[in-house]
Amino acid sequence: MNLVLDKMSRLVVPKAIRDRFALAPGHELEVVVESDGFRLRPVHPASPLTSKDGLLICTSELPPTAWDVGAFLDKEREQRSRQVGGM
Repeated sequence: MNLVLDKMSRLVVPKAIRDRFALAPGHELEVVVESDGFRLRPVHPASPLTSKDGLLICTSELPPTAWDVGAFLDKEREQRSRQVGGM
């Protein structure tokens, strides 16, 4: 996924990412500088869980692969391997 700076040099976090990490206006993101770029990370990750009528409700969208635990774990492992391997 690519992001483009607007005319005022701002980045817009795509809805899919905002939903996945339960981000809303006013939430802070930390910028972590790395050797080949930077990473944005929620300062205090918002919990996607909220209480409604005594029940915990998940307010964020889950990627379709999250329902297939095997596929989800494979994807996460592959992504982690790329990060650790520097690729």
